[in-house]
Amino acid sequence: MTLVPPLVERIEAIGQRAGWRLSSESMTGRLLRTLAATKPGGRFLEVGAGIGVGSAWLLDGMDETSALTTLEVAPNVAAVCRDLLKHDSRVTVVTTDAGAWLEAYDGEPFDFAFVDTTVTKFDRRDLVLRHLRDGALFVADDLLPQEKWTEAHHPRVERFRREIMEEPDLVPTLVDWASGLVIAAHRRSS
Repeated sequence: MTLVPPLVERIEAIGQRAGWRLSSESMTGRLLRTLAATKPGGRFLEVGAGIGVGSAWLLDGMDETSALTTLEVAPNVAAVCRDLLKHDSRVTVVTTDAGAWLEAYDGEPFDFAFVDTTVTKFDRRDLVLRHLRDGALFVADDLLPQEKWTEAHHPRVERFRREIMEEPDLVPTLVDWASGLVIAAHRRSS
């Protein structure tokens, strides 16, 4: 296994040329790949595809029987992601508002969710949690201060970090590494 998958390198290079600065960083990507490998035959959900860097890391860890659904609200960004990942039949890129899609979704539960959008992470994570199978992994990033944050963003992150530790359906661990992550196992409370 290569340190950085060729598809990730390709997408990152395209993103750099286009000035795209919202992709998952390499350390987070490596962790996503490792965690994805723990769910053979799994159903994966990514909320906030961007141009596909996180998706490419997940795909590198997934086995051939797994499937990834990735959501992106911006049509032009979703089109780029779809084009870059079109060679892999395991992935479906959906152009949609994540909240609306999750409200309407009535399919099989997911084994893994990577949440990389603000509203779904901070304010409406219940929409993701209701679609997770017991034992599923819930992963979110960007929980440590970054230059791109506004002043209003700091309190949201601090509130999230407190709330996620008290989420009754999760067994969470905050990881102050890379961009800052939470890795949690989903377990329905009784």
